[in-house]
Amino acid sequence: MSDRGSLVFRQRVCHWSACGTIFYLCRRCDRGQRYCSPHCRQKALRLQRRQANRRHQQTPEGREDHRDRQRDYRQRQRARVTDKSSQPPAASASLTERAAIAVLPASPAPSFRRVSGRPPQRGWVVCQICGRRGRWVDPFPHRRR
Repeated sequence: MSDRGSLVFRQRVCHWSACGTIFYLCRRCDRGQRYCSPHCRQKALRLQRRQANRRHQQTPEGREDHRDRQRDYRQRQRARVTDKSSQPPAASASLTERAAIAVLPASPAPSFRRVSGRPPQRGWVVCQICGRRGRWVDPFPHRRR
């Protein structure tokens, strides 16, 4: 299936619905990855957790859990002491318009898509994990009838 001496690469599609990026893995690094980057994996797992929590909260057992957590929270809030301090309040201060607006320098967005320093040439792909280069051979080539 591959050229003599070249690495065999497997094509994957990122399973995070908002991404869907096509990425490649060499046989050595392929461990059944479903996501193209740690960022996509984190986002997808967070979404799955949120959906599972929502489903749980709609069951009678989930409603009871929520009720118990809220009761404990309200009890902790009642235990707080909120009397006045013995120190006088600080004098009010006004800020100039320039000091009130803090502008942070824009940082570039992290890039997970490119592993090696040079772009892959035509017909060549790069392993997303280790950065090895090799040819990808389509296991289902289009044939003319």
